[in-house]
Amino acid sequence: MSPLSILSVTIFCASLALISSLNFPDEFAKVTKGVETFFNTGVPDFLPNALKNFQLTHVFRAGMEKIFSNPQLCVLCKLVADLIIAKRRLGVPREVLAKEAEFLCVGLGIENGRVCRGAIGLNLDIFLHIIDHYPVRSGRICGLLLQSYGCPNEGVFNWSVELPGGESVERVSHKGGSFRILQLSDVHYDPNYTPYGNADCGKPVCCQGDQGEGSSVEKRCGFWTDYRDADVPWHLIEETARQVKTQDFDYVYYTGDIISHRIWETSVSNNTKAIAKFFSFLKNTFKVPVYPIFGNHEPHPLNVWTSERVDDGLFPTRWLFKQAAEAWSELVGQDIKETVLKGGYYTVSPKPGFRIVAINSNLCYTFNWWLIVDDFDPYGQLKWLAETLKKAEDDNESVHILTHVPTGAECLNVWSREYSRIVERFSNTITGQFCGHTHLDEFQIYYHSSKSTKPIGVVFNGASLTPFSSSNPSYKIYEVDSTSFSLRDYEEWTFNLTQANLQPGQPPEWYKLYSFVEAYGVDNLEPEEVDKVVYKMTKDHSLLDKYFQFKYRNGDPGVGAGCDDACKRENLCQVATTVYTDDKHCNRFLKMYHQ
Repeated sequence: MSPLSILSVTIFCASLALISSLNFPDEFAKVTKGVETFFNTGVPDFLPNALKNFQLTHVFRAGMEKIFSNPQLCVLCKLVADLIIAKRRLGVPREVLAKEAEFLCVGLGIENGRVCRGAIGLNLDIFLHIIDHYPVRSGRICGLLLQSYGCPNEGVFNWSVELPGGESVERVSHKGGSFRILQLSDVHYDPNYTPYGNADCGKPVCCQGDQGEGSSVEKRCGFWTDYRDADVPWHLIEETARQVKTQDFDYVYYTGDIISHRIWETSVSNNTKAIAKFFSFLKNTFKVPVYPIFGNHEPHPLNVWTSERVDDGLFPTRWLFKQAAEAWSELVGQDIKETVLKGGYYTVSPKPGFRIVAINSNLCYTFNWWLIVDDFDPYGQLKWLAETLKKAEDDNESVHILTHVPTGAECLNVWSREYSRIVERFSNTITGQFCGHTHLDEFQIYYHSSKSTKPIGVVFNGASLTPFSSSNPSYKIYEVDSTSFSLRDYEEWTFNLTQANLQPGQPPEWYKLYSFVEAYGVDNLEPEEVDKVVYKMTKDHSLLDKYFQFKYRNGDPGVGAGCDDACKRENLCQVATTVYTDDKHCNRFLKMYHQ
């Protein structure tokens, strides 16, 4: 028996033992046996039929918005990872592994052949480089990539950032006048968007020119964009700019994601063009400073931020930093090149007493392959953040933090924990936090680690211009106290996409969806007031209905799906959880919810 066969059988037997202990059905045992046979012999045999009974249809699409435990998926991930590692270390060529991975991707229903082939082609070389140069194991790979599915981490991700001693300095807040900030997020500009194209294409994003026409009127994409897995045409970006310019605001926060969801065919060239076009548009459109950050879609391939331990010539990320260093300095109005070139983060002070810190939280995203081998505070960013906040504290400055990926299920657990420690240490210095990524209008509350019911911070999600998926396009306008720089309120603006697409020759009818203060009956957006909202939600469940409605910005399919009791409880926990697996605040509020 060959070394590969011995290893494969060992892995297979271990998997069967685990399957047995979890009482998995016989169908899944057939899948794992079929996978082992396929990788060992290259012959599919009975695997295609076995896979029909175990489909992971679009599993990673659903995983972007839902957290659930799937032990079968974890076992299968470990089995496949172990087999690929073993075959690679025995010298099996890239082409063979690519075909086998594509076969499983299609057979499991994860995506169709074109998408699987494209995504594997973009990412496989990184994975093979990691296998070739580092002693990685499947438990660490699956524990990272499938963290939000509850997969155990067998390679410990555990480190800490040294923080300055003491506690956050209390401030005496004097209310003054106010100014306004526009938050735009997750545009996902699609150069290929084709009005009236195919909205039922079967790929991660539809309505593109090479996907044909809709088979019926009902399956054709709208003019402005479409609820059904579509991104944003340029004319919607121009229309949004026209509308927001009817508002008054002093600054713009752009919280990431310019590139579309055509994730199987990205390139440095195409990403560069789209990013340059968008940043140039922002510069020419707004006569106020614009403070941008990266989204996880900006690099090529998406999600991947090359480790500092790896030669950038092999797997480049620096091209993106170089492009942003120039463009962002112009948008911000200050030279921020040094830290942008280092890791895509920066800090500026727009006015005395006020500081903006823009960080690259995509580095913690669990689909960033390089975290498998280099997870310790990538680019030294969290250390820099703590040092920057300490100086702001000493200088009596208030700080707003911009991020893209919020802490929680999709952010590496240890990174979320350390970021939360920083928020706690500087809770009186940080007066606003803003994120994007989920495309949903959400907020999350940070709580003190020892004074467990004390709220210390809130992060507000800017939702998205893209409807991807089931939401109406939107933006937010914040009212900010000009003395304390704390958040007084925000308004969210949107339009009904169904109605707008019925009148393609006319501008959409934008309207104010809600004011946070008015909708939830609080005085402002400071942590203590937002915490009151959660307590209210546990008693008045209609507020959770309202939260659900706002989450999708009244999007017809999103709101139309309804929010049952399980959905309400999930939303309540989402608000109260900022570190994945730390569910004490979730449980605390659920107990109140059921009383």
